Amino acid sequence: MWSGSLALFADAGHVAADALGLALAWFAAAQSRRPADARRTYGYHRAGILAAMANALVLVLVIGLIALEAVRRLLHPEPVAGGAVVLTALLAIAVNGYVAWSLRHPGSDLNLRAALLHVLGDLGSAAGVVGAGLIILLTGWLYADPLISLAICVLILLGAVRIARESLHVLLEGTPRGMDLTAVERELLAGPGVVSVHDLHIWTVSPEHAALSAHLVVEPQSVAAGEHLVRELETRLCDRFGVGHTTIQLETCHPCPQDQTHGSSDHNHPHPEVPSPSRRG
Repeated sequence: MWSGSLALFADAGHVAADALGLALAWFAAAQSRRPADARRTYGYHRAGILAAMANALVLVLVIGLIALEAVRRLLHPEPVAGGAVVLTALLAIAVNGYVAWSLRHPGSDLNLRAALLHVLGDLGSAAGVVGAGLIILLTGWLYADPLISLAICVLILLGAVRIARESLHVLLEGTPRGMDLTAVERELLAGPGVVSVHDLHIWTVSPEHAALSAHLVVEPQSVAAGEHLVRELETRLCDRFGVGHTTIQLETCHPCPQDQTHGSSDHNHPHPEVPSPSRRG
């Protein structure tokens, strides 16, 4: 505010949004460790998804405010303290550079990878602010400030859209990213005595937790054999596809009609009394 630079203010908004996002991620991570209870039988894993969606909405709000001010300044340029802008942005680059160096080996940790991407984005926007400050110092061209601000808005928007899209996919019970439904069906059909598979559903509880339910038509077998079959399939699904929560229903004498989906108003026939063990991973 002291420098009068909208680009610097946009960069500050970007960093503040990242800080809020990390705070929400920390809160969500703490909530996700809460055990399942009678009201939340899958636990609290989706607290992180709700936090991510809230983060995306905050980002959009920040973008809107900065973009409106940028358009106003394009129409009516205002003086900017170029030297203060450059010095402040260089300090931001130094801090973000140190943080990025500290996170240079995130491995497979999604939280660390996301944090590294945030910091790299902050580095890019701070570099843009330095450019705007130098242009103003050397040429006095004040339009560089709102133009760089709009560029930073685009950078923030890309992150917000990605977060919102991934969150919406989970909330809509989408199939986990990279999951091959046909391959899962083939794995189930490979089970001994399995004749066919229907009502196969795989959904995302959270990015780290996938769930599956399916009806298997099997050859007549004992209860013990059916339980062994289910346990074998659960292990294979977990090892190959990372599905931690599996519910499998076995059908022999009265299989469900193939053209009906579970939960529809027409799906009201009695189910066979064959135990269908399930496991929560």
